[in-house]
Amino acid sequence: MDINQIQPQTDNKNSEYLIIWQVEQEHIRTRWTIVTFFMSISFAIFGYSFQSSLTHPSVLVIRISGVLIYFFGYIFFLRYYAQTNYLRSYLLQMERTQLTTLDIQSKAKTDRKDFLKRISTPNLMLIFGAIYAIGVVSLWIVGI
Repeated sequence: MDINQIQPQTDNKNSEYLIIWQVEQEHIRTRWTIVTFFMSISFAIFGYSFQSSLTHPSVLVIRISGVLIYFFGYIFFLRYYAQTNYLRSYLLQMERTQLTTLDIQSKAKTDRKDFLKRISTPNLMLIFGAIYAIGVVSLWIVGI
């Protein structure tokens, strides 16, 4: 039997695993770059709304625009978050079926602290966005 014949499917696929892991890391980097950009723009617009030369109705419009930009960034975040979760689940599947000898995702999943598992990042960002929106409405009610 020749050594170059078809290899069994259970052969080690570490290089494929590492390529997928690198793509997952790039998704994470892109996700946070996008979120940081939109949050920065949103908070800059919110800060601009405190200029004394602006009229009360235009201040509300500017602040609502800031909140909408925040949630636009949040929607992008959710899209990239879903893609990252898909890649992570694929890596975990490769680990469980022993297609690779690497176990990066399994260790990352078990090494997280219990309190971190309870509150996900999308939920934290949604809660913060709700607080941001409530703050904008509260400032409008108070007349600031």
